[in-house]
Amino acid sequence: MSNIIPFESGNLPAHFKSGAIAVNSDLTAHAGSGFPVISIKGKVFAVVRDGERSILPNPKDPDSPATSIDVVIVKANKGLSKVYYAKGYQEGSEATKPDCFSNEGTKPDPSVEEPQSRSCATCQHNQWGSKIGDHGGKGKSCQDSKRLAIAQPDMLNDPYLIRIPPASIKPLSEYAVALGKRGAEYNQVLTKISFDMEAPNPKLTFKPVGLLSDKAYNEVKEAIESDVVMSILGIKGDLPLLEELPTPASKEEEAPAPKAEKPAPKAKPKAEPKPEPIVNVPADLNLDDLNFDD
Repeated sequence: MSNIIPFESGNLPAHFKSGAIAVNSDLTAHAGSGFPVISIKGKVFAVVRDGERSILPNPKDPDSPATSIDVVIVKANKGLSKVYYAKGYQEGSEATKPDCFSNEGTKPDPSVEEPQSRSCATCQHNQWGSKIGDHGGKGKSCQDSKRLAIAQPDMLNDPYLIRIPPASIKPLSEYAVALGKRGAEYNQVLTKISFDMEAPNPKLTFKPVGLLSDKAYNEVKEAIESDVVMSILGIKGDLPLLEELPTPASKEEEAPAPKAEKPAPKAKPKAEPKPEPIVNVPADLNLDDLNFDD
């Protein structure tokens, strides 16, 4: 046992000098989420950390909740996350695991015990009209959201998860377009996230309020590569790439055959064989004339 040094000894071998945290992560990777979450339930900003929910106070009136937060959007998941509760979302459901979910919006997460479909695109719960609201409005049983990693400008090494609800996804997209016109990236600015007080349900608005210094932006770029940000975005681990071809659907999930496949017109002109028509795209086609919002 001469090659063993007592653990309490102050004379540590040279190989103890570095790498402990990185290597020990092999044992801690599944110990828990390891990051706080910003909740917007009830149009109130609150931090949920280690199971404890704390309402963020208004800086101008500490006795009332904050109506906005100033944060840096460190990184966003490009895809839309999807969450499905078989019995519908109930108050406090965020504390329980959903029946099916996808962090990148293409297929159920590998950890789902009973996937509702092999592909999110063909899932019946992901179709418009699969949910009827209390007032007769149509929606989807599987709710879309966008996962963002955000942080306070003076604590960029402590990122939070915030889920952008469906009604706020378009305002977020419009905010990104506005930033792009000014030549700014979303993680180069300080963003004020507020509630749209006229909306019946929590709906967020986004506004730039400042520019990050070079030092702060360098810290953001370091944070983007961190394991905690990857976990917040839900893309840490062996998740399928977005470019991967979708898994073939079963017969029960196949979409109806497109009308173009009907062979009726092609049966008549046997005496005059003609080549299949080729669809030509005009070289001067202007994509700006197309309306993608329909």
